[in-house]
Amino acid sequence: MERWERTKLVEHIEEELEVMVARGAHPKTGTLPSERLLARQFGVARGTIREALLRLAARGLVVRRQGRQARAVALERAVTLESLSVALHTEALARPGRQRLLAGYFELKRQTTVELLVRCCEHVSEEHREPLDETCFWLEDGARRDEGDRRWVALEFELLRRAARAADLPGHFLLVQSLERAFWGMAELVWPHLAPKAVSHWVNQMSRWLDERDGTAMRTGLPPLLLSCDEHVLGRLWRERDSG
Repeated sequence: MERWERTKLVEHIEEELEVMVARGAHPKTGTLPSERLLARQFGVARGTIREALLRLAARGLVVRRQGRQARAVALERAVTLESLSVALHTEALARPGRQRLLAGYFELKRQTTVELLVRCCEHVSEEHREPLDETCFWLEDGARRDEGDRRWVALEFELLRRAARAADLPGHFLLVQSLERAFWGMAELVWPHLAPKAVSHWVNQMSRWLDERDGTAMRTGLPPLLLSCDEHVLGRLWRERDSG
């Protein structure tokens, strides 16, 4: 097997095992099947399984000790942005745990949004802010005219990507990528509960602060506007589940 093919195979098994961990599909002790059993299950050599487990251990998702089978960490600790959607749909994680994870996702997205847009407001030149202004216009217009298609959602993440580029924050750019990937993984869950009018409102206000270069007003005024959007989603989502 060529090296790149083996790498792809290891990555695939790593992803499958991560889903297994995120779903809590293992005994309560956390012990995973032996390398021999996993190799038989996936139809690969034990060395391939061992490499995938090593990669998961490096990410803190499993614990490996000499002479013992790998053990998954506690479920909430095992969830990543990429596997968040899996955890939200599994019954192995108690509902309060799922609520905390989803609320945590929105909190992280809010913090990232505020950090990026305030940085652009205070430090980015007019020239480099032009792409932001354009995206703000289309995002505000799309959310205001929303008829249920939610086409504006992709523009919200595009705004954050452009802000990360303009502010020269590559780490934030990578975080935005992960946040977006996590969102699309759970889109079916949150899609019906998004609040386009509230999104249109915060974008409109933020655009004014951006034009006026009023970072102080944005830093204090933007978080509650974003929180209002998120609380709308979380409130409606769990009320619907209670009534269902």
